[in-house]
Amino acid sequence: MEYSLYKKDGKFPCDVTVDYDNMVFTVRDSDTTGEVFNSATEVAQWIKQHWSVDQFQRPDDYYDLIKHLDSSLEDETK
Repeated sequence: MEYSLYKKDGKFPCDVTVDYDNMVFTVRDSDTTGEVFNSATEVAQWIKQHWSVDQFQRPDDYYDLIKHLDSSLEDETK
């Protein structure tokens, strides 16, 4: 799963990657700083702590990302 969202204050997109096949779990913020994680759970926790829906140009993109992350986490625990 790869997602790109645009913050209201950023020129570059925020990118989220959750790739179980290659074990890649990353977040890049609109200021191009990035984080690397060991699991989708850590990605979801970081996003929920550092981002909020009101920061994004299209709130539905944020809600879609959270929905897909939550779905991915359910699959991870099965």
